[in-house]
Amino acid sequence: MSLLYVFFASLMAMACVLLTPPGQTPDERNHFARLTQISQGGFIAIKKGTKDAGGYLPTGIPSESELLNSLRFNPKAKVSSEELLALSERHWSREKTWVSFPNTAIYAPITYLPGALATFVARHTRATILQTSYAIRTVNAICAIALCALGMALARRGALYLAVLASFPMVVALGASCSQDGILIGLAIVTAALLTRLDTINPGSSRFWLGMTSLFAILAVSKPPLLLCSLIPLGYMARAHRWRYVLPFAVSLLAFLFWQKFGLNPAKIQFLDGSGTSDSGQVHWVLTHPAALPALALHTLQAHIRHNIHEFFGVLGWLDTVFPNWFYGISYITITASFYFCIYPAFRHKSVRQSNRVVFLAIFFVLLAIGAVYFSLYVIWTPVGAPVIDGVQGRYFLPIAPFLALIFPKVSVEGQVASSLRIHQIAMLALGLFLAIDMVTLTCVLASRYWLA
Repeated sequence: MSLLYVFFASLMAMACVLLTPPGQTPDERNHFARLTQISQGGFIAIKKGTKDAGGYLPTGIPSESELLNSLRFNPKAKVSSEELLALSERHWSREKTWVSFPNTAIYAPITYLPGALATFVARHTRATILQTSYAIRTVNAICAIALCALGMALARRGALYLAVLASFPMVVALGASCSQDGILIGLAIVTAALLTRLDTINPGSSRFWLGMTSLFAILAVSKPPLLLCSLIPLGYMARAHRWRYVLPFAVSLLAFLFWQKFGLNPAKIQFLDGSGTSDSGQVHWVLTHPAALPALALHTLQAHIRHNIHEFFGVLGWLDTVFPNWFYGISYITITASFYFCIYPAFRHKSVRQSNRVVFLAIFFVLLAIGAVYFSLYVIWTPVGAPVIDGVQGRYFLPIAPFLALIFPKVSVEGQVASSLRIHQIAMLALGLFLAIDMVTLTCVLASRYWLA
């Protein structure tokens, strides 16, 4: 299955790298700036006053308005060859100037490291800035696909679910961009897959739990809501070596607090200042109006849930490149079918079921992590007391979704998604069909959106 995924995901990633114009994924320019800063050794960004954050980077890095800005939020616009040619002539300079990227300045550097290494090499081999961005996309895509494939190979529960999740256009597009998100999703899949290998017979060695602790710490500092997922291992707690099961959360919390103190706070500014947002004001409002929270959740879901689900599957570009409605329908059917396929053996064989405690904690902490995403956006991105949470995008939930694989029963034959070889082969045929549709549709959507008149 991993090889099947790698084949199709590589073709999809190649389409994303080549057909997505520069700067046409969310905040790609700011991710590129953060990568450049890290490649210079600037692991912590700089705050300039109270209204800006970023760093001093080589001159020539284009602003967002210079990155084919006419394409943004304009689905009918096509790539201008003149603008693309002008971008291709920009070279790295030894002179530095202030570059603003406040929304990515607060991110920890770990999941940026592969792209930062590509940037370092490109800058010292006389590559242009545009060539560097394509090199970063390629390196990130390779890392993201490799991590997702590794997770599928390791998983003993929900492997088919993880394969479908990793093949969604949004996951592949994020992996084939300058963003850290593709690598982050891949790390989440590997972490969840490793946990699926545990049971009462195999509780994991001390070395295993140290590795799990490191993975959860990386996830927590990269996306703080994932800190809650580090509590899922408590479901495996046995009488012996209890410290192992607490260690992922304890170390992740310390890592999060360390980055909060020394990395995030020195670079954090108030987003959308002047538009009614206030981090402290919003927290105070929530604490003093707890009765309003159910209505807030209901109104937010009513306003955004359908579009957020589509974004979870794939709404590319600056959320202005949508897929045909029939593709979203196929995606709904495929993820639902994979879910039922993975859960069905639990109804027939009690011996392969996941423990009730792990199932409960996995669902509970996944829901809490989802709630933490909504809460964080309400605090930093929404006017105080607003009735609907602003800024919610479906892609924010992709790193959380892999942990649902822990609720599925265990497959007795390693390397298969079902104990029966025949059923496994049928499932692989169905997955291959979905991947083929996925690849062709993604390529056609990107080509027609940006290049074909």
